[in-house]
Amino acid sequence: MKYAIVKDGVVVNVIEYESQPTTPPAGFDEGYEAIQTNNVSIGWNYSNGQFTNPNPITDTKELKSLTDMILENPTELAKLKTALGI
Repeated sequence: MKYAIVKDGVVVNVIEYESQPTTPPAGFDEGYEAIQTNNVSIGWNYSNGQFTNPNPITDTKELKSLTDMILENPTELAKLKTALGI
């Protein structure tokens, strides 16, 4: 199980444990807590039992994969083929 290590309402680490830890993780002082979760990252906020991303992506239409960007541009595709020797 994955646990977010939280201090002062901010995820400072994500650690995998077999069971819920009862003491602060090794290397962490008092004031840290481990909260079971699967979908958080370092830097996320934790308040009132909820994790939130402080920098959410709101418009995914502008996000493209590198592959899509290369395939959409024939010049870049030609450069890639040359670089790969194909």
